[in-house]
Amino acid sequence: MSLKIKVDWNKLLPLLAAGVAALIVLGTIIALIAGKRPGIAYRKSDPSGAEQIKGAGQEQMQFKEFGTLRTRLLANEGSKEAGSVLLVTPWLSYQNDDSAFYEELVSKKNLFASYMLEFFSTKSNNQLLSTGEK
Repeated sequence: MSLKIKVDWNKLLPLLAAGVAALIVLGTIIALIAGKRPGIAYRKSDPSGAEQIKGAGQEQMQFKEFGTLRTRLLANEGSKEAGSVLLVTPWLSYQNDDSAFYEELVSKKNLFASYMLEFFSTKSNNQLLSTGEK
């Protein structure tokens, strides 16, 4: 005994499409009524490169417009592997009222960044770890 059900796709597919459309419209209405705005923080711009150093007082500013620099370190002695990749985000502090120094930093930003990249590219991972922070 076999029971075959004949499905009329010409009637079922428009009903299914209408159901999906109603679900999308209902979800949109609920999201608008809820008032939450997910992703709003993605539209905020980053702070400017020169901003106050927290806790350093009003006389110190920091210059962070170098961004993140990437370079390859030298291989460690005796190692056959290539050197590690180093990502560094450098910043310099300066006096708040020293606008001439700030202008000098801005005008020579690429030169200073190349000096930093050159410095790190001449060091190995072990050399950097042995010097530590000073």
